Amino acid sequence: MLTSFFGKSNPINYLILGVFIVVGYLLGAISGSAIDITPFLLFVHGIFVILSVLIMLLLDFIIRKNHLTKTNTFAILFFTCFMVMLPVIFLQHTILLANAFLILALRRIMSLRSDKNSSKKILDASLWITIASLFYFWSLLFFVPLLIAIIQKPNSNYKQMLIPFTGFMAVLLINTAYQLLVYNSFEWFFNWKEPISFDFSKYNLASVLVPATVILAFYIWTGLYRILRLSAVSLKEKSNYLLMLYVSLTSLFVALMGPEKTGAEILFVLAPISIIAANYIEGFETDRFVEKDVSEFWFKEIMLWLVVVLPFVFLFL
Repeated sequence: MLTSFFGKSNPINYLILGVFIVVGYLLGAISGSAIDITPFLLFVHGIFVILSVLIMLLLDFIIRKNHLTKTNTFAILFFTCFMVMLPVIFLQHTILLANAFLILALRRIMSLRSDKNSSKKILDASLWITIASLFYFWSLLFFVPLLIAIIQKPNSNYKQMLIPFTGFMAVLLINTAYQLLVYNSFEWFFNWKEPISFDFSKYNLASVLVPATVILAFYIWTGLYRILRLSAVSLKEKSNYLLMLYVSLTSLFVALMGPEKTGAEILFVLAPISIIAANYIEGFETDRFVEKDVSEFWFKEIMLWLVVVLPFVFLFL
């Protein structure tokens, strides 16, 4: 059964999910590309297949390091299945890169609960966010949860509030120097800010609309559960509990404010949604039932089977 299998953290779980991503990438990106396959294109796809798997493993590392879920692989199961539901994600390499850098930033943001090496963590997060913005401008919105995390952390001071601006300016100066040396142009700065588009015409495709609706339904359902459960969270855990909600909302705005709506921008919200959904699955064991019963077991089991089966169904849309 899936609940017992992914309720543990075994090496086989990571192998299965890694293979799932590879298969999803091959079916989604390569078969969906109208470009003739060349050795160079195969090399590029190989790099991004590896990157997609590494993003999943990095997310798992963040979850474990910051105890965002219990010891299980529910979150990366949700993340992997949601990503494969939308194979258009694998066609947008700039979004994949931006998301990878934002997850690196998320690692530092969530670790600010510990007061050790705070200044270094803040600088790292601001560097990763700004680098992500070079691929997807509206990634800069992630400075909002970073600033919230700085305010919430122990022993916060005004000097630490200035560190994100230092990281931001450092990346800008380095990129400007690179552009001047290589292209002898400052034009990139004027093209950096991307226009906001609310043209969702591509969402009329069933292959985008149906998966996006499923993911949004999961977000609303599990997000409401998280808000309603807030009063039961201990004071020690409440700051990180709320921070994940702020991250999820910021990710939603990052996706909404992009210059083109293809469905690939949904990738930005998958990491926080997956963590919140995993918390939802875990919560049934302690919040609603004194002891395990049949209804609890089958509810979780059916939910997980739906998440696993739907990517295969959507491949035929």
